[in-house]
Amino acid sequence: MATDSQSARADTGPGASRPLRVLVTTEATYPFNWGGLSTWCHALISELSEIDFSLLAVAADPFVKTQFELPPNVVDFRPLPLWGVRSAWELDPRLQARALHRRQRRTNDAALRDDFVPAYRVLLGQLLGDERDDQGLAEALLSIYRFFGEHDFDRSFRSQVVWDTFADEVGTKFPGVANRAGYEDTRVSLAELTSAAQWIYHWLFPLSQRLPEVDIAHATMAGLCSLIAVVTKLEHGAGFLLSEHGIYLRECYLAEHASSGSLFGKVLKLTFARRMTEVAYTFADAVAPCCDYNHRWEGRIGVEPARIRTAYYGVDPDEYPPSERLPAEAPVVAWAGRIDPLKDLETLLRAAAVVLEARPEVRFHLYGSAPTGNEKYHERCLALHAKLGLEQAVIFKGFSTNVVEAFSHADLVVLSSISEGFPFSTLEAMLCGKPIVATSVGGIAEQITPDCGRLVRPRDPQALGAAILDVLSSPENCLALAGAARKRAVSLFGIERFQATHRAIYEMVTPGGPTQLQADRATPNAAADRLVSADRPTPRGKKQRHADAGAEPAVARAPINA
Repeated sequence: MATDSQSARADTGPGASRPLRVLVTTEATYPFNWGGLSTWCHALISELSEIDFSLLAVAADPFVKTQFELPPNVVDFRPLPLWGVRSAWELDPRLQARALHRRQRRTNDAALRDDFVPAYRVLLGQLLGDERDDQGLAEALLSIYRFFGEHDFDRSFRSQVVWDTFADEVGTKFPGVANRAGYEDTRVSLAELTSAAQWIYHWLFPLSQRLPEVDIAHATMAGLCSLIAVVTKLEHGAGFLLSEHGIYLRECYLAEHASSGSLFGKVLKLTFARRMTEVAYTFADAVAPCCDYNHRWEGRIGVEPARIRTAYYGVDPDEYPPSERLPAEAPVVAWAGRIDPLKDLETLLRAAAVVLEARPEVRFHLYGSAPTGNEKYHERCLALHAKLGLEQAVIFKGFSTNVVEAFSHADLVVLSSISEGFPFSTLEAMLCGKPIVATSVGGIAEQITPDCGRLVRPRDPQALGAAILDVLSSPENCLALAGAARKRAVSLFGIERFQATHRAIYEMVTPGGPTQLQADRATPNAAADRLVSADRPTPRGKKQRHADAGAEPAVARAPINA
């Protein structure tokens, strides 16, 4: 028997509305890696089964394997490796040799000077200190995309004309950027210049591919994802939705602060992150952060409040039965996530030492693995683990695909991150009936209230350790917090809200034309009105807003974040 969504998808005869077409863009997440954003993305596509999704997934290299089975409504899946390929044409196996040769023949110095270099100079100027011009930058990206529809990407970037343009722009403009920042030595070595040219070559890889004609371009973060969405909007007239989880720009600043790159390299990478964020904020028809905390960043960079719609994650309570574990003589503290500097396992390890000094019987179980590129950080954590003498009490359990099983053995769940959006691991723990001790970053304070856990400032192992000891101070205290955590998660973060909110936002950003959603559901204005929920958590510093109907979201689960 056909489901309602299957019937709707089959109803494509004369006069029938067609399914909504949405292009989702991801980077280094879904469907290649586990984690909160990947869990959210899989739920988005799976739960909105009446929509035809195209998925363009930027990956680190061509050898990465998918970790999710794609839902049947993914009608087009294109992995896009940025590295590990020698030529852009390797990314598109559908490009025939004859068509490639035609592009190569068209790619000569005259074509580059007339049709590519002007747009390329605008892009470089925006990365090298020119006055912010979001319209000009977007139009330049569109021109570059159209150029590569007729010309060869690799031959262009390997030409003397393009190299001279890049070297000239850097030599002319970077000294001013550096001097304004207080740096007098503005020399850029040939090695730095070559590396930077390679970065831009790879950053623009997505523009070497034909982008599908869709109703909505949905970027799951700023950066390369939003670059693709902006061009799709301008080329095909698509609506543009930007979902924000962690704050991409903030996390880029944190990463570069900890890196050992050159001044020129840091400036170029950070300016690219900032300019892609700014142009995305300008062109997005709606920005959907996963928590109210992100509003302050979005507003500061220029998004009008009317275009911001918080879309909380959510989970299906039936998939997370509360644990029946009774408080034990040797309490267990669990952590789940990917081993990454943003998760700040070093602070967690130092907090464990604080806890063990007071209560040596406590045990810590850490579930997760290090993604590619984080091997050195993992080694650093293991070295600190050994230095603090935690081998017996703090156990690295590795990656787990069963979060319920992992948390069932714990009395408390901890999160030590320095940056988060609206983490799944804490929502999952709340549904499993576990009290939470977490750092107060991102939207965590919108999840965790004092009756279901404790919040501390980040990078403070003494405070984190003290909060863990406080929660574990008595079995009655632990059980009371656990019950309240489960009740809060069930009441506020359900899968039905997730579905309703994202459908409503899609309605808001869909350009005119018959689609299944628009035919079956309310008007965009009504959809916008439904985005305020009477029982959502109150944003900090704001009075609670009320409406007749609520539609704040949620997301389904995948294996434990790693």
